Amino acid sequence: MAEAANQQGNAAYKEGNYINARKFFAEATKFDHKEPKYPSNLSAVLYELGRYPECIKAIYLSWQRLESQNMIDGKPSMPPELEPLGLKLATRFAKAKSNGYSSKTISLHAKPPVDAAAAQNERVVNTLEADIENFATLERAGHVDARIKDIRSAWAQWRAIRDHCSSHTAKECKAELAAAETCLRAMPIFKSPSDPTLEFFTFGHDEVQSLMNGINGSSFDDCCLDSPMYKDQQDWTFLFGGSGDGRHVFGTFMHLADMANETGMVEQLDLITVHMTLMDVHPASLARIIIVLALLRQILEARLSKDKARRLELYTTLFYLYTSMLMPDYCRQIIMDTAKTLVDELPRGIHSLSKCLNINEQSYPAILDVLRYWSTPLAKSTKIFIQRSADSMAYFINLTAQIGAKLNLSKPAPESLKKGSNSNPRSGPLDAYNDPDAEAALFKRVRVLLPPKPFLSRHPALAQLVKSYKSAPDSLYAAAMWEIEETWKPNPTLFDKHSTEHRELADHGGYPGVSTNPFDSLTSYTKFASEFQRGSPPAFCRGTTGFAVTTQFFDLVADAIWELQNTLKVEVVVSEVMTGVSKLFAGELGRRPKDFPVDYTRIWLSNVPDYTNGMLNTAVHLVPHLEPRGLAMSNCLLNTGNWPTIADYCYNYTLLRPHDVPRILGCEVINPQSSGWDDIAVRQIKLPLPLDKLASKKELHTWLAHLLLCILCNGVPKPPPSRVDLPNNLGAFFHVLVHLHRVGFPSHWIGDFVQSVVSDNLVTDVAPYLGRLPIPMTEVNKRKASRRIYLDAWQAELQVILASTKAALPFSVAVPPEYPSWEDIRIYKATVEPVNLQRNPLSRYWGPLTSPFTRAIGLIFYRPTGDLDADALAHRVPAILEGDREVHGLKVQIMLSQEKVDLGKGELSWKMSKSWYEKMKAEKWKMAAYRTDLTVASTELVGADQWSEVL
Repeated sequence: MAEAANQQGNAAYKEGNYINARKFFAEATKFDHKEPKYPSNLSAVLYELGRYPECIKAIYLSWQRLESQNMIDGKPSMPPELEPLGLKLATRFAKAKSNGYSSKTISLHAKPPVDAAAAQNERVVNTLEADIENFATLERAGHVDARIKDIRSAWAQWRAIRDHCSSHTAKECKAELAAAETCLRAMPIFKSPSDPTLEFFTFGHDEVQSLMNGINGSSFDDCCLDSPMYKDQQDWTFLFGGSGDGRHVFGTFMHLADMANETGMVEQLDLITVHMTLMDVHPASLARIIIVLALLRQILEARLSKDKARRLELYTTLFYLYTSMLMPDYCRQIIMDTAKTLVDELPRGIHSLSKCLNINEQSYPAILDVLRYWSTPLAKSTKIFIQRSADSMAYFINLTAQIGAKLNLSKPAPESLKKGSNSNPRSGPLDAYNDPDAEAALFKRVRVLLPPKPFLSRHPALAQLVKSYKSAPDSLYAAAMWEIEETWKPNPTLFDKHSTEHRELADHGGYPGVSTNPFDSLTSYTKFASEFQRGSPPAFCRGTTGFAVTTQFFDLVADAIWELQNTLKVEVVVSEVMTGVSKLFAGELGRRPKDFPVDYTRIWLSNVPDYTNGMLNTAVHLVPHLEPRGLAMSNCLLNTGNWPTIADYCYNYTLLRPHDVPRILGCEVINPQSSGWDDIAVRQIKLPLPLDKLASKKELHTWLAHLLLCILCNGVPKPPPSRVDLPNNLGAFFHVLVHLHRVGFPSHWIGDFVQSVVSDNLVTDVAPYLGRLPIPMTEVNKRKASRRIYLDAWQAELQVILASTKAALPFSVAVPPEYPSWEDIRIYKATVEPVNLQRNPLSRYWGPLTSPFTRAIGLIFYRPTGDLDADALAHRVPAILEGDREVHGLKVQIMLSQEKVDLGKGELSWKMSKSWYEKMKAEKWKMAAYRTDLTVASTELVGADQWSEVL
């Protein structure tokens, strides 16, 4: 009976059906109380399931039975030194202990026994473990087969862990773990750009959406939160990553307030909470949203005081801030005053926004710095700004036409602004205020949108032009332009002290290139506001002008803020979103109120994934912070035409087809067959998943090998608008490994793969994709002959990663004796001379791909030999991986992570062990930065004798 169950277990085990195998082996163990192979088999399947404590208990039982079969003087004794079952059990015991410790399922700081029975059990366990260790550490002289090597390696690893842990207290162990987790969160996951300056994106491009709606803003699909299913939900939490101009934030405000009105929730608003975390890498983007919120608060105050003139000025200011490159001087003054007040009152907590606005502690200095910059007049010329923007617009229109022709797109006609408007233009003589096409025609000539009609008299020349615009002579246009150049000012919130002063990001003299057509956004405001407008809009914002449309939108936003004022909290964080969220929750970006959420109802990323390795990093870093069944949504704006379907987008970044994403990354792609022009939606699923819902160990290792190789070697990018960024580095790969354990993969499945990387004996049948990006789905089944991959060139970086994060990794890896400790890791720097890529013969093919803002910098360190220089090595990274003869014997190290890169200033720094530095210096190694996308050196060589440690 026992053997029959055992045979069934063996069959299930070979098929990879570990759950059934466990059942059968447990039955065999129960039926036969003497045979050691049955609990041994049970321990094997428990090990494969990642149930390490249970595995160890089964090993205890098998060992006791094994000893009972080896009686000496009537007593159970250690089995012979080469007993096959003994070798298996002892090896598995050490591996289970190591992986149990790494996965935090086994503690080496156990509490003392609480009673006599527990004390007796502890003595039995200690005796068993001592017996197993004595057997495992027998000399076995003359025997060096694979079994002996395996047991020695497993026990060396386990003893190193145990000895290290025994050298400190439980409190010290906890502190060491916390420090490693901090290092893991701090580890860069992206390659650096050549220039660290952040581009300031001012005007949004996509249509306004509410996060209460479903995919593509639909109110009808099953992802819509505005449904009876959620009528009892009291806590609404949203994360906006890359918050841009905040249009989706304001749209969500509006929708929530409308839901409250429709469901009668208004009387119970104090019982619900609405929390919105706005996270953006650029402080100016967030400062701009804060200015908008402050203007809306002033509008509400003007409403209460019934100061109509003040309210109209505030709405006018908000209109020009949000849509226009220029504004009347009186609007600029309101913005300066608002910024000045925010700088003065926010830090003291006395501003009217203080109740609902929480600026992250570490974000305060950067945001206040921007607000101070806007609080004083900027030395910018309106005339120059108009000329520069005209040049930018001409370029943009030409580029848009090329893209449109290539993708067979058509652009909406200006009349689209009229469609969907819920207002009725006044009848009577046709003038610019009731002719829906007039404002667009005037804008082409004078570059400004019309002020509200009551304020037109403040602009006499513009007023004259407006009255007779259809037959206006050139002299009236000239007079209006002169007036605008003299009395209107550049919108201060389009400028910051860094990006708009940068030669690559702005015109000479610090003028941003404004290439957005405001009428595209105005159409979106009209469409969105019409969904929530109840009755006619207020008289002062009726019509079809840009002011009327924008003010209708923001009047509804003001209504929403008023209704939500006791329930709303807006959290503002300056940070990159992919790694910033975990740092925020860990308190590493400053103190955070304890009642703030750590899970979100919904996440909106705009087109942030276009620049942050797409769906892979979204799944690893953000989806785990969703509420059950929550969605992370984004859209693609950088290279939309690349993706026939979202499945193609998914594969390029994850190397997984959508149906494989749940089996490996533990989340669900909702709409894989939708067009790349649609929103991309990823749903959270409950983790960890059972093993039968996951990929097999072989499938996992094949995918990991493919992912690793495609990180180390990128494909060839196409010029915009088809450019695909692949910024992930080895740090990102290790974050994927950590995430896989959350998904449910056994610790040793992950650790075994990492061990092959660290030991430089990885064998696989997949290859990096080296063709034109994006990576096509046809690559999924491509294979070549299995062969060893040569990873020695990445050992210096692997050493840094493992030295700093090993205690936080949920899998066990045996590091070679020469690997450094965290104390041996240093930061080194060098002054470098950048290479002008525009002078490269290939630059005419690269075009804008040479942008210094693409995250594509790697470092090559090598001992000079033969004719190979940095350019040649950058191009031969695939050959290094394959161990080709042309690079055989070459001493080289490659790093995809850096501490600081600013090639324009000649600044470069990186982490490396002291031993590597000393070796490179002694052997006269050289280093150059290179572009991983263009496979060309981006700096001149600099010798190790010119590097220095950062103290």
